[in-house]
Amino acid sequence: MDPAQLLTAERALHRRAALAGRAAAAAGVPGRFHTWEHAGLLAVLATDPALAYLSTVTGVTPETLPEVAGLLRSPEWSDVRPAVVAPAGLPVPGLVPAGERFLAVRRLEPAPASPCEPADEGVFVRVLLAGFGVSGPVAEFMAAEHRLPVIRRFLEREGETPIAAAGMTIDAGVAILGAASTLPEFRGRGAQPKLLRRRLEAAAAEGGTLAVATTRPGSPSVANLERAGFRLHRRTAWTKP
Repeated sequence: MDPAQLLTAERALHRRAALAGRAAAAAGVPGRFHTWEHAGLLAVLATDPALAYLSTVTGVTPETLPEVAGLLRSPEWSDVRPAVVAPAGLPVPGLVPAGERFLAVRRLEPAPASPCEPADEGVFVRVLLAGFGVSGPVAEFMAAEHRLPVIRRFLEREGETPIAAAGMTIDAGVAILGAASTLPEFRGRGAQPKLLRRRLEAAAAEGGTLAVATTRPGSPSVANLERAGFRLHRRTAWTKP
């Protein structure tokens, strides 16, 4: 996949982060949320310590790399140490590696519309949070984000029982596959591959041309995404020593 398409995917993820931050702020989630662009770099800030994983800098390329140091000197960060996420093999001077991530991208082909029953918002959020087993600011943030009107909500059921949830937004033809979880007692039954397939079918039917997701090495999502035709682009997270 060419670098322009990867940047398109990263920009779509950045706009999704901006929507989530505004929703969290409106819902009174602790901390301050801000997203901005600096010389081609894409910055996301969340100041509450429980949400530190959200603070990132993406859009790092050989061309934008020289701008990283200046961006990190911004007073916006204060006591926050963002993860600078760069393509594997592109070291960030002055920073140290802090783990790896995948940017998963797949092209979508046109597809006929398929019926999709909208999921009840309350049930969806309940199942999503229970599957992740989160609480406090993380749960508040996820709930605020996934109550946004632009979220497409998908539920997988076993009989009448909702057992798994997965979200998606579509931004300028890019399907952004958001959080997905399965209730612990129903894991290992293929719920997430089914939800992944349903989201891709829905995105293609709406004219989407790309699908993007993020995950970490070792996550069960890696195998699901690869089987669904995604190409996984390895990224290194860098941070201050």
